[in-house]
Amino acid sequence: MNRNRWTSRVFVLGAALAAPLAWTGAAHADEVVLKAVTALPRQHALSQSFLNLYVAEVNKVGKGIVHIKYIGGPEVIPPRKGVQALQRGVIDMLHSPTAYYAGAAPEGVALLAANKTPAQIRADGGFDMISKIWEKRLNAKIVGWGEWGAQFYLYTAKKPVLKNGKLDLSGFKMRSTGAYRPLLTALGASVVEMPVSNVYTALQRGVVDGFGWPTVGLANMGLQKAIKYRIDPPFYHLANLVLVNHDKWQSLPRAAKDVLLKVGREYSDASITRMHEAAKVDTAAAKAAGVKIFKLTGKARTAYLNTAYDAMWGYIGKRLDKKELQKLRSKMYQAEK
Repeated sequence: MNRNRWTSRVFVLGAALAAPLAWTGAAHADEVVLKAVTALPRQHALSQSFLNLYVAEVNKVGKGIVHIKYIGGPEVIPPRKGVQALQRGVIDMLHSPTAYYAGAAPEGVALLAANKTPAQIRADGGFDMISKIWEKRLNAKIVGWGEWGAQFYLYTAKKPVLKNGKLDLSGFKMRSTGAYRPLLTALGASVVEMPVSNVYTALQRGVVDGFGWPTVGLANMGLQKAIKYRIDPPFYHLANLVLVNHDKWQSLPRAAKDVLLKVGREYSDASITRMHEAAKVDTAAAKAAGVKIFKLTGKARTAYLNTAYDAMWGYIGKRLDKKELQKLRSKMYQAEK
């Protein structure tokens, strides 16, 4: 990042954090104010889900008790630096895909590689396991798990290939994050990392041939105009967690904790419905742009999904103790048949 851009970003963050608690007339003298950041841009469908279903609701039902002050997205803190800022207490709350901090907490990728519902995972004790790990490794309290209803697609600018009845992306250069890298590598693709803001231009210039993307947010970024194929079926489930700095969490009054957790559970359920509705917008936008569906069926479909999940669990297995891996996997995943 160039010096001027970094200086500008630090200034924006500093100004936001230095603002007095009387920044709005709605704040009360004894009301706890939590400074929140999103890893994705404010206009992104996933950030909007968090802001509308969690932040707005906490500020409504928690009036006089707890108030979330949203200070921005990547323009304030780079996505991959968000969890570090949270750990140090620079911010109080973070909404982020777990893939952005998989290096610090590889177990977070297990939520991506889960195909059981959040309710099933909670009932099986999987969420308690994750929560304890987050407190220990990230100094973070999980207060919400949102947007599970969103999954992932692979999109390409050239026609995908089937080889021996299986999807083969050999020769494809694919923009990737930690969420897609194991699968793309397993499919033979070369992976390229770049900011979301550069993807459209990279597709136009042939720097990449495609990318992985959630089932929501494509139209927000206008990316449907730069691709020609969507590979079906979708895979994984989105893992966006709402985290609070654990030291801050311990200092909160019981009433504030109750509001944050209660709204967190409601947000988890409400966001599933919102994601299903938002996916329809992207599907319609892709269809209008002439994007063709490259649909895998039968054995090709089963092989694709099992490759996706096996690749991700294999990646996780390189980072975790074997017993811990088996325990997590049994609570979160069951293979396609």
